[in-house]
Amino acid sequence: MEVVKRVADVVVNAAADAAANADSGGASEGYFSKIDQFYIPEWLTMQFVANNLISFTPLFSYGTTVLAIHKSQTALGFSLDICATMLIASIMRVSYYLITPYEITLLRQSIVMILIQLILLKVALNYRPEDYKYDTLEPVETLYELLQDVWEHYFPSNPFDIYNTDWKPLIRSLSWRNLLGFAYKVVLVLVYKFLKFFDPSFKRFKAFWQWNDDMMYWKFLAVFGCLQFFLTLIVSKVFNWESFSQWIGSLIGSMGLFIESLLPLPQISIFYKLKSVQGFKLIILVSWLCGDILKISYLVFGANNISVIFLCFGLFQMSLDIYIACQYIYYKYYFPSMRHDEENPEVLNSKEEVELRDLSTLQKEMIV
Repeated sequence: MEVVKRVADVVVNAAADAAANADSGGASEGYFSKIDQFYIPEWLTMQFVANNLISFTPLFSYGTTVLAIHKSQTALGFSLDICATMLIASIMRVSYYLITPYEITLLRQSIVMILIQLILLKVALNYRPEDYKYDTLEPVETLYELLQDVWEHYFPSNPFDIYNTDWKPLIRSLSWRNLLGFAYKVVLVLVYKFLKFFDPSFKRFKAFWQWNDDMMYWKFLAVFGCLQFFLTLIVSKVFNWESFSQWIGSLIGSMGLFIESLLPLPQISIFYKLKSVQGFKLIILVSWLCGDILKISYLVFGANNISVIFLCFGLFQMSLDIYIACQYIYYKYYFPSMRHDEENPEVLNSKEEVELRDLSTLQKEMIV
C-alpha cells in the first residue's frame, strides 16, 4: 500500500508540474506577443519601408548637394540644368497622374523631387559663379550657317542665292554619293546642335535657363507648371475626352521620360570642361544608378502593357549614367596623378631623354 501511495504522489506531482508549465508557457507567449505588438506595429512592414525609402530618396541624394554648395559658397561643378531637367520631368509626371493614375509612391516621390529641386535651384543661383552667366558663354554656330557649309562642301551652286541663274553645275553634281554624303552630314549637324543645346558652356536660343536675372527661372517654372496642369485638367476632367486624354497622357508620360533620360548630358559637359568632379556629390551618381535599376526593373517586371519606347529611354539614361561614372572615376583618381606627372620637371626631363634617345637611334638606323 505504501508503494502504491508513493506512485500516486509521483503521478500527482508530475501532473501539477505539467499544468504549471503549461500556464507559464501560455503566459509567456501572451507576454511576448504583447511586446511584439507594442514594438513592431502592424503597419510597419517591409513594403511600407521600401515605399518611403523610394519616396524620400531625393532628400538624401540632392539634400547633400544643397549642404555642400552652401558650405563651399560656390556652385562651380554643379550643372543648373539638373534642376531644370528634374523639375520639368517631375511636373509632367504629376500631371500625368491626373490622366492615368499610377502608384501613389511614385507620385509622392515626384512631389518630394519638386520640393528639393526648388531648394537646390535657390541655393545654386545664390552661389552661381560668373562663368555660368550668359554674357560669359561662348556663341555657337547657327543651324543655317552649318547647313550652308555642308551644302557648299558637296555642291558647287548655292540654292539660297536667288540671283544665281546657272543651275547646270548643280545638276551635274547631283550624284548618289554626294546626296548620301550630304544627308549624313545633315544628320551629324542636327545631332551636333542637339548636344550643344545641353552644353552649358555655350549660349542657347533666347538664353534658355542661362538667364542673368534669377527671377526668370521662377517665372518660367510658374508658367510651365500652370499651363501643364491647366491643360491636363481641361482635357481629362472638364471635357472628359477619353480617347484624346489617353493620347495626351501617353504623350506627357513619354516626354517626361525622354527629358529625364537627358539628365546626365549637361553634367558630362561640365566634367569634360573642368576636368574635375568638384561640386558633384557621389551620392547623386549612386542615386541615379539605383534609380535606373529600379526603373528598368519596374518597366520589365512590374508594369503591364508598357511601351517599348519607355524601356529605350530608361536604357539610354542608364548608359549615360554609366558614362558619368567612368568620368567620375577618371577625373577623381587618374587624371590628377597624370597631370601631376606632366607638371613634374623630372618626369618631363626623363620623357625628353627617352625621345632624344629614340630619335638618335632612328637616325643611326637610317644612316646604316
